[in-house]
Amino acid sequence: MANIDSFNSKECDKIDAKCINAYVDFGLDSDNPTGVYLDTPWGEIKLDLESIVKAGETVTTMYLAPEDDPNCLVFDREDGQSDCITGDELSRIISLTKLKDVDQNTTPTPGDVYIYGTDGKFHTFNLSQYIADTGLTINNMNAAIQNLQNKINEIYNRWSLPYGVPDDAKILLGNINLYSDTNAVINSSGVATTLDKSHGIYGHALNEDRAQDEVFG
Repeated sequence: MANIDSFNSKECDKIDAKCINAYVDFGLDSDNPTGVYLDTPWGEIKLDLESIVKAGETVTTMYLAPEDDPNCLVFDREDGQSDCITGDELSRIISLTKLKDVDQNTTPTPGDVYIYGTDGKFHTFNLSQYIADTGLTINNMNAAIQNLQNKINEIYNRWSLPYGVPDDAKILLGNINLYSDTNAVINSSGVATTLDKSHGIYGHALNEDRAQDEVFG
């Protein structure tokens, strides 16, 4: 009696693939983001992989650490490991001018700093120009003070209190000159033809003669 295996012991002849008018197309389903399709001359088969994708989903988290005083951004990966991005590293890709509470309408120029405004935003302020203007103002004030000091010194150097002057003596105010010249020559009309004005009490410029001026000689 023959065994059933004897009927399958010899492989049958196979048709060469080049002689078969067939194809296989496999790709993503454009109508389904989680689907794939298999297209052959015998038809198309679609398979939705959503259940497989859901089953393989993992949850990743990002958080600041340490909790009490954070200094880095932690990323927990799918493989159970964690990556940490420090604040210093993160700051290297952040533009100060693009921050939420910074005015975006004015482009900073050299010398600008940011000053917090009443609208809750930081606005540009040209500190460099302000310092330059303030320095110029201070220089002008110093020049004016020095000029005033020079005038005070000039007055002080010219003014000396005679010895023995009473404490209640006051500085006199006058609008005429009193000259003391023992050699003065005065004509019959009362006009001084020669007069040494280097000694006297002065209330106006010496090159000006007033009718009320007096001469002692």
